[in-house]
Amino acid sequence: MRKIIAVLILFIGINSAFGQNFNLFNRKDDLKNFSAKTTYVVIQGNNSLEDIVLMDAVKQHWHLSPYEFCNMEEFENIKRDTNFFFLMKVDGQFSKEKEPAMEFLTLVKGSENSAEGLNNMYEVLSLPYKPLNDDSGEEFIYTAPFINIIQAHILKVQRNKLSAYIGISAYSDGMNGAEDKEILFAEDDFGFEVTQEMLDEDFKGKAKLVTREEIEKAIEERRPNTLVCAVVAPSINQRGSFCFKMLISADTWELYMYRKHKMSAKQGAGLQKEDYRRISAPFAF
Repeated sequence: MRKIIAVLILFIGINSAFGQNFNLFNRKDDLKNFSAKTTYVVIQGNNSLEDIVLMDAVKQHWHLSPYEFCNMEEFENIKRDTNFFFLMKVDGQFSKEKEPAMEFLTLVKGSENSAEGLNNMYEVLSLPYKPLNDDSGEEFIYTAPFINIIQAHILKVQRNKLSAYIGISAYSDGMNGAEDKEILFAEDDFGFEVTQEMLDEDFKGKAKLVTREEIEKAIEERRPNTLVCAVVAPSINQRGSFCFKMLISADTWELYMYRKHKMSAKQGAGLQKEDYRRISAPFAF
């Protein structure tokens, strides 16, 4: 799997991510008959825990189209077929990075030009999954919610062609209805010092600092009226790398917020003060 590198130059939309000639109407048309097309879930095929988690999440939660599992060799043989979509994990490298630092879960459409690389395949949506060379398994708890988020985005594009252009950045200014929910943060989600007292004041008692286990439990239980924070960043802070920050509903597995920032000596991994202000804003009244 690591042999495939998707060059996600800006990662803010379909055109900027994969460098294709962009046509807004065609992008919506590409997904119009999605439910009639087969989605191939690409796995390593070595009975790894990563494969098992992804396969289990798809079996339980993928419902928009027929699906089949295939290994990398099979993917290479069918990736040119435009009747197929492919859900897979890829290494993402941004333009100023010396080497890939992150792995993404992405859905792409088969393309006749795919022999020239994944950059020539139409990207439906990509989500930051984990830092490369991180075997902690912390990403597993988000696999099923990510499956749901990708499918929800497909439905959104089918209803509104503008969503095809905006891509994942459509969620950068979310938070609608968040003031009625409790937000769970882990201490290491922040890039600066945050105390429970600060959260109590700024979120009117509706935000908590909890352990990573508590966040996992909330997702597993699909706890009502709860948002959980997910921060995904490279383990190595190299030039051109990005930190990704998301708020996900624990019960409906919706993406409430997606933001990213370019990492630097002054801005490392984690939520920044600007993120804090934006997230806490709905609770100010």
